Order: sequence, then structure tokens, then C-alpha cells
Amino acid sequence: MGGWESAARRVSAVYLVLALGGMIGALWVADRFNLGAAATAVSLMPTLAPLFLSWVTFRSGAERAAEQPLGDIAEHLAQAVQHQWETEVQVRRVNDPHPMTVRWRAAPDDLVESWPLLRATAADWPGELGVHEGWANSPAELEGSGAEITRVFAERVPTRRLLVLGGPGAGKTVLLSRLVLGLLHRRMTSAAGPHSSAVPVLFPLATWNPTRQDLYAWMAERLASDYPTLAEPAPTRYGQIDRARALLGRRLILPVLDGFDEIPTPLRAAALSAINEALPMGHPVVLSSRVGEYRNVLYPHSGVPARLAGAAGIELRPLDAEDVAAYVQRDAGASGYAADRWGPVAAQLGTTTPVGEALRTPLMLFLARAIYNPRPGESSQDLPNPAELCETSRFPTRVAVERHLFSAFITAAYRSHPRYPCRWTPQQAQNTFVFLARYLHRFHNASPDLAWWKLQRGVQRSIPAMVTRAMCLFLTVVSTAVCSIIPPDANDKAFALIVGPILGVFAGIVLALPGWLAFDEEPRRPASGLQWAPNWPASAIVLAAAVLLVASTGLPPVRVATIALGLCIAFGLGVTSADTASAVGPVELWARDRRVFWTLTLGVAASTGLGPWLLLVLSGANAAIQAALLAGALWLGLTIAFTRTVWGPFTASKLHLASRHHIPRNLMAFLADAHQHRGVLRQVGAVYQFRHIDLQRHLARRVDDG
Repeated sequence: MGGWESAARRVSAVYLVLALGGMIGALWVADRFNLGAAATAVSLMPTLAPLFLSWVTFRSGAERAAEQPLGDIAEHLAQAVQHQWETEVQVRRVNDPHPMTVRWRAAPDDLVESWPLLRATAADWPGELGVHEGWANSPAELEGSGAEITRVFAERVPTRRLLVLGGPGAGKTVLLSRLVLGLLHRRMTSAAGPHSSAVPVLFPLATWNPTRQDLYAWMAERLASDYPTLAEPAPTRYGQIDRARALLGRRLILPVLDGFDEIPTPLRAAALSAINEALPMGHPVVLSSRVGEYRNVLYPHSGVPARLAGAAGIELRPLDAEDVAAYVQRDAGASGYAADRWGPVAAQLGTTTPVGEALRTPLMLFLARAIYNPRPGESSQDLPNPAELCETSRFPTRVAVERHLFSAFITAAYRSHPRYPCRWTPQQAQNTFVFLARYLHRFHNASPDLAWWKLQRGVQRSIPAMVTRAMCLFLTVVSTAVCSIIPPDANDKAFALIVGPILGVFAGIVLALPGWLAFDEEPRRPASGLQWAPNWPASAIVLAAAVLLVASTGLPPVRVATIALGLCIAFGLGVTSADTASAVGPVELWARDRRVFWTLTLGVAASTGLGPWLLLVLSGANAAIQAALLAGALWLGLTIAFTRTVWGPFTASKLHLASRHHIPRNLMAFLADAHQHRGVLRQVGAVYQFRHIDLQRHLARRVDDG
């Protein structure tokens, strides 16, 4: 949106507020001097035209913003994805002390399409100009290491459909993140311009159920969740769809599907068929999986075999023993006592001993260095000795070594450090991560996505939730009783005797809603801004109720109109989502939603309370009634904020879980620290995930075993 359009929207918004304020002032003047309904209508009629013009100007600015070209939307997404993964690579210390070289070879022939078929298929695609010189002549030419993955995918694979296979912790996700960054760099430096190619986006498949949702719809939902602006409407020429679906429909998204093996076993064949259906030949795609799990889909004991159509494949190789030894010793300090501690382990690397077999993947190597190597400012004298891994009496198998590394990792990550002082003890951190792992397995079908706004699902059926709802019902009864026993005024007995109980029930329901909604079963998405979205049905109900109230009780029309106008404004305040120009992380999303919560609360309170309060002040009402009115307006603001944001329900759930010592009170600070300084969590879009799915499973098993 241009600067002039932004200024016009700001001016129109200010004018809209001033016009509404003028209407309220006119209503007060009419009530104060008993002008009557006709005089009031005459005084308000001149404000209708400028009010309409300001509203049209405000909405036209929003509509022009919605007409942003799809290419620009894709470019903003590319910037967000690049910033996200550059930050993640830095946080994971992938390049510290130096990048660990990951090598691969061509995948076994029985798991991929034949090479002549791939070349022939790609050459016959519409729009292709014959065989490209860069295409590999055989699968053997796909072999490579490190940053070569970008060139292998973009130049050597004829169909640009690649299968990445590897064992547990072999480094598939890290390799895919390097591929995403490499493709984004090629896209930015392309001679045809950045809009000429699709934006690579990494999708964790563990959250997809192919029997309930097709891949296209799931990817659109995932894009809208991780990059909230993509949930907004697409330009009108693409139809009544959101931006995520528009990008997918125009093939401006290159799907990088990570973790096929994390889909439940019975669903994998259906998932692979769904991938082929949603992403047919001619559509680039990358899919990662463990070797055994993918092979079982191709060669099932029963049923129809399935494979990724038109895909070449690579298989990650175990780390080289010499590279591992040099890596851990250099990370420990390259020379001296700290590096010499690794001598017994280095002697067994590359052998069939338990430690030699365990330290063959990047994941186990990362865990080992975190446990046994000092960080800057630490001394290795106070750390456990890695030579203990060679004790076959304690660790007789590779699995025993791996379990020990998983178990000791949390303690190592939360040991005291002068540079990153820790507010939580290792035991507190261990308890929190164990709870979160169990929470993901029990309430989210073992999904890796730790979304803070869904935490309330963990307390839906708890006793505190039932107590809260019981308190809400109690408030309803009390409010009804209080309004029913108000002493009838000589001039307004009808209000006290008839309308009092009705307002009491209504007030009780309003008071009940925040506590009730704190345990809503369907969490909403976080909000990051306010917008004007008139709720015409609610406004119509309010106006009809106002007319009936005046007709049945004889209350002053101006007072009722002031309250009705405030309610219409309150119901018209809506929320909007974040901008993808900058990668929205969980903490930023939480902070924005909290800010929207309080802004919406105060906005509703002001629109519904200030006008009636001013009338009460000028009419000489006592202070108790004025305070009750303002308190009711504030509570209505809280109620509407609870219905349209997630910070309130999240806070209620968090405090409940913290009171039971499951999580820290400042959960967001804990999660951010676990990601930025401890390496326990990784960040994917708006959610956190455990560093590796096997770490999550290990922690969840500890709970189940306990």
C-alpha cells in the first residue's frame, strides 16, 4: 500500500472516530435539554453523509491492500522463509565450529524410477526444450555433499522431484533446510527475476492425516498458520480463496515435505497416493523419509504398492569416523586436555562397538558435544568424561548409548553458564519437557508442533475447568438476584420490577463468558491487529432490542440509543493477522495477541461505557452506579477480547498448569530460551518443535513408563 493510501486510511479512521464521538455528543445534548426524538433526528442527519464517506474511504484502502499482486505476496513469503531458516541454522549451531559434512549417494534402484524413464518423461513435458545439458546421465552423478544439494536438485534431476532417504538422526531436516536456503538464493539471483520461480517451503508431514484432509488443503492450512497473512483473502481475480490457496494454485510454492516416516504406518500408502494426486508430474517436490519405512510402502505385505512418481533419490551416508573425531575434538578446544578426553571414543569410531555405531549420525553427535564439550567460558574439568561411553558394562548396545545421550541432554543444556544464566533448574526443565512431550502425544496425536495457543486442550476436562464454569453459573444467579431486589424508583418502577431481572440474566451471562471461554474446546488462531468488521446480525438484534425496550418500559430513547450505538461499535471491532514481511515467531505472535487483547478490551469498554457514563454524570447519578457501569463496560470488553483472541484462554490454562508444577509460570520465556540458548527446541514458523522427533518420543516414553 502506498504512502498516500496509508495516510488516507489514517485520516478516514480518525474522522470516523470523531464522527461517532459527535453523534454521542449530540445524543447527550438532546437528552440534557429534552429536545425530543424529532429534534435529535434532525441534529444527527447531517452527520450521515460524512460518516458514510469516511467509512467508504477506510474500506477502499483495505480493499486496495487486498489487491496486492500475487507475485509480491510470494516475494514477502520468500523473505520470511529465508529469515526463518537463516535464524534457525544459527540457533542450531549448524556451522559451529564448522559445518559437519553430510554426504549422500544415489538411492537404491528398487526405491526410485529408472533413470532412462526419468529423462524421457522430463524431455516430453510441455514447454520443455529437449534434454538439458546439466541433467545427470546416471544416478551415480547425484552423489555429493553439503551445499551441493541445491545444484543436484535444480540441475541434475530431470524431473525436479527428489526423494531424500536416511536413517534416524541422519541429518535429513538439516539438509532440507540447506536446500531451502540454497533455492531461495538462486531465486533471488536469477536473471529472470525473483518472481520467476516458486518459493520453497518446508512442511513437516507429521501433522498431516491423509484420510481426513487432502494434501492441497493441508498445505494451505499450514501456510496460513505459519505465515498468518496468507490466511487473508487473495486478490479477487483468483476467486473467493485465501492467499495460501492462490499461491499453491499458481504453483508459486515448491513443497519440501519432511518426515514421511512420521506419518502413522497404516496411512503411509494413502499419503503417498495423495501426494502424487495433489502434485502430479511436472510439479517439483522434495520428500524425505527413513529408508525402511519408505521401502515398506513400496513392498507391502498386503495391498497395492506406492511410490513417489517420477522421483530420483539420494540416501544419506553415515558420518565418516575421521570427520567425527576431528569435529568433536575441535569443538572441545582442538588441543589439550579437553580434546584428549575424546581419545578413547575416537579409537572406537567406525567400529562395530556400541559407541562406534551410535556416533554415526549428526543427531547423536550433537547430543554428545552438548553433554561432554564445554561452552565458551566453561571448564571441561566439571563435565562428565566422554570415555564413559566406551564402558560396555553400562552401555552394552547402540540403543543403550543413544538412550543415555537423550537422557543426559536436558541436564547438560540447563547446566549453569556465566554467559547464559538459567532461571530454571535442570530438574524443572526436565519435568516441563516431559509434560510437553506427553501433552503432544495425548492431545495432538504425537504431532511435533508445539503451538502455545492450543495449550488449553490439555486442561479441558480438568477439575479447575469445571470449578470455573460452576463459578460462572453462580455469577449469573447472583446478578439476577441483585437486579431483582433493586428498590423500585417511584418514577421508574417498570424498570426495576420487569427489566431488572432480564438485565440480571444478561449481565450474569456476560460475566460468565470469560471464564467459560477460557476452556473453549476449539482454540482460535492468534490475532495481531484490529480491524473494523461490522457485525450486522448482532447490530440488528441490538437495535431491535433497543426499540422493544423503549416501547415496553418508556425509558428515555436517547439513553437507550447511546447504549445501542456503543454495542454496535463494540461488535464491529474485529481482529486481523500478522504481516509476512518478517518471519512471525511464537513469542512475537504471543506478544501481538496480548497487545490486541488489551487494546480490544479497552476499545470495547470505551465505546460501550463512556457515552452512558457521561449521561449518568450529567444527570447526577451516584458514584456507585457510575462505577458499576464502567465495571460492566470493562467486563464486556474482556468478554469480547476472550472471544476474538487467544491470550486470555492461554493465560488461564498456563496458570492452571503452572499451579500443578507442570510448566513454568513464564512459559513463553522458557520456550524462547530453550530454542535460542539451549538447543532443545527448534522453531518452524509460528510453532516450536523438539530438536528431533526421537527426542520427543524418548521424553514421552519416560512419562508412559512412569
